[in-house]
Amino acid sequence: MSEFEVNPVSPSPFFTVIIPVHNKANYLEQSLACVYAQTFKDFEIIAVDDCSSDGSLDILKRHESAGKLRLYQRGTPGPGGYAARNFGVTKAHASWVVFFDADDIMHTDHLSNFHDMMKRYPGLRFYCANYERRVVGRVSRKVMEISTGKYSRLEGLSMYSRDDFFHMNSACTQVSLFEELGGFPAGLYRRGGDVYFWVKLLTRVEEFAYSDELTSVWCVDNSSVTKNPSNLALHPMADFMARERPSLDRKCERQLCKIVNRKVISWAAEKKAQGKRYDRDLSHISLRGMWYRDAMRILLLFFPLRLYNFFVEVKRGLVN
Repeated sequence: MSEFEVNPVSPSPFFTVIIPVHNKANYLEQSLACVYAQTFKDFEIIAVDDCSSDGSLDILKRHESAGKLRLYQRGTPGPGGYAARNFGVTKAHASWVVFFDADDIMHTDHLSNFHDMMKRYPGLRFYCANYERRVVGRVSRKVMEISTGKYSRLEGLSMYSRDDFFHMNSACTQVSLFEELGGFPAGLYRRGGDVYFWVKLLTRVEEFAYSDELTSVWCVDNSSVTKNPSNLALHPMADFMARERPSLDRKCERQLCKIVNRKVISWAAEKKAQGKRYDRDLSHISLRGMWYRDAMRILLLFFPLRLYNFFVEVKRGLVN
């Protein structure tokens, strides 16, 4: 078996890799190649085409004919790919599911890293890893200093209140857990539904494991969901408390409030930069989760746009 072949005969693979596809022809061959190149070979690939019109479907059909993946087509495109991912999970033969966007990159040890974590920290239902965020070909993500290990619910919520310490591409979920949580909130949000799901997951698991090995890359420039200004509405986390009614102790709930604040303020800042209104966003801010940093960011939103942009550029310069 060559390094670019996937085991075609395993009736019960260890992992299912689910790839939603909507008009990704320019990236699809490269993305599929890095999945085929995984050193851990006991997995299947499910590609779900969401009404592509740019030749992506032809590429996927060619790979399906070669026996490298299973292909499904949806008749109605779902914003953000959430419905496509949910559908893919229903077709999975494995007990563990890994999501991968068709315009991103996974290193050859991505799946083996998850498998090694499962052997090191058995009995858990969720594993996640470090990732890289690239903008204009450059690394833009500030990686948190989190060591490989097993973490509690409170620790996970606390880490997420400071940063998105894992990403869609860097998560591995037990299929039964995914189903219990109801999957991604398809049909509700055009953007940010993944954050909603991952935070929901962190509120439900007692423990999970994290690896500081960087094994996947989020190429932000390729993301039409993130770049489309029409997808910038009220952040889904603003609905989280009312929709999910999480039953948490006081410490966990405070960390959850911090997550809501961080996400809502972040989108309000995007709207400010685009000249859009953000007063509704600020109405969802929780004082219970207010940090000094959040208060300063809110205060900055009330500055005139030109002065606001000046401070943002100064901050970027200091960070970079």
